Amino acid sequence: MAPSISRGDRDYPDHPENDLSDDADYANLLPPTPSSAEELAESEDPVRRAERNRASTRQALWYLAVILVGTFLAGGLLAVLARALGGPLCTPDGADWLCSEASQTWWPIAASVTPIAGLIGCGVIMVRKLKSYLRWRPWMGVFWVLVPFTMWWLTYTLGILASN
Repeated sequence: MAPSISRGDRDYPDHPENDLSDDADYANLLPPTPSSAEELAESEDPVRRAERNRASTRQALWYLAVILVGTFLAGGLLAVLARALGGPLCTPDGADWLCSEASQTWWPIAASVTPIAGLIGCGVIMVRKLKSYLRWRPWMGVFWVLVPFTMWWLTYTLGILASN
């Protein structure tokens, strides 16, 4: 057996080409150690696990971008819909977007679904990544970006609902 370098709880081979983990993987849960040859044969290929770890980071960043852009896009489209429906509160200059009391009620609720669902979804994905021994820390970072963003969005939208 080749000598290994120890970093904390993990041992790494002297050959860097055999080190398939990145610094971002040190917080991952370690999969159970195979206790038999059959379990070892059935365990996931380390190269495949490394690919899945890198993919997890890309997925987290894409998820963040989709939720941020999707929130503004959904809010804008719903505002355009509310304006198109019109109502007694519209002024001739066109500065009002929520022209009825009904739209002042449904728009804040409907526009808040995307960030709330995105925040909850991120938490669920993060726990699933953790329990499947994959890179979960990028998802924690996305979660902590989505928390203040969702709070800011809700402060704005639910303020409209409260003023109604």
